[in-house]
Amino acid sequence: MKTIAQFVNDGISDIPTLQAALQTALQLEFSTIPPYLCAQWSIDGDNDPSDVTDMIGNIVIQEMSHFALAGNMLSAIKGAPRITDPGFVLDYPTNVLPGDIKQKLPVDLKPLSPDQLQVFMQIELPEFPPLEFAALQHTPTTIGEFYTTLSDAFTAINPAVDPNAHQIVEDEATAIKSVDDAVAAIDKIKAEGEGTQKSPDEPSGLLAHFYVFREIFRGKAADGTVIQMPKVFPFAPSSAAPDPSAAFNTTLRTLLAHIQSCWSTGTSLSLGGMFALQSQGTNLIKQGIRPAFKP
Repeated sequence: MKTIAQFVNDGISDIPTLQAALQTALQLEFSTIPPYLCAQWSIDGDNDPSDVTDMIGNIVIQEMSHFALAGNMLSAIKGAPRITDPGFVLDYPTNVLPGDIKQKLPVDLKPLSPDQLQVFMQIELPEFPPLEFAALQHTPTTIGEFYTTLSDAFTAINPAVDPNAHQIVEDEATAIKSVDDAVAAIDKIKAEGEGTQKSPDEPSGLLAHFYVFREIFRGKAADGTVIQMPKVFPFAPSSAAPDPSAAFNTTLRTLLAHIQSCWSTGTSLSLGGMFALQSQGTNLIKQGIRPAFKP
């Protein structure tokens, strides 16, 4: 499997390579969801005066849409999204995101904290120097550069897009019916994560992910509004027997199999599994137990 740096440096010139790159994008998008969810679930909703849980929750919803868009693009060019394969869900902590994107700060499943916000800013680091750039380690190849390469490949290869491909259409995840749709989806993924070179905003006017995390970290919005860090429930991995995360892991495995079937057989997407996962995850966290995320 090629690394993201290899995709960027070598370019993508054929459909099998484009399919492989989109599978990497699919795993990359999913890899951010468990850390972001654990941070969101750790927040004590009764002690969150600045509604930080909603700020992070909006990012999680967009990351899920990015994940679905990556799968839709892959399905549209006759690829088969594989999200139940062993190793698709990362083992946390990790210093390497899918595609061999090195991270100076380890990416882990932890409660929300200033340190964890720095990890999240590292993940969402823009392809270009962010506005009022704070000192963070710049990875050799950014996620933004990878998506630019994907966009260029769709334009150059102009692959046939199957109008009858099975797709997930939910919230911001739209169907990919043409190369133009794919390019627009990639632009959306990039802008929502890192903003644009001229603005920290997404096209919708909301702040891009990097800047949301940075505002929470700094404790102040661009307009001067104070953002108070909420109280959080501390948690840690458990070695108890039987495994307290067993039911959670089963729900995650079932959810991934269901999502994969949406692409492979056209199964209608049901959000029941996601709601069950959230309920089980927050219950574990309130008991001081880290959800394992081991399907």
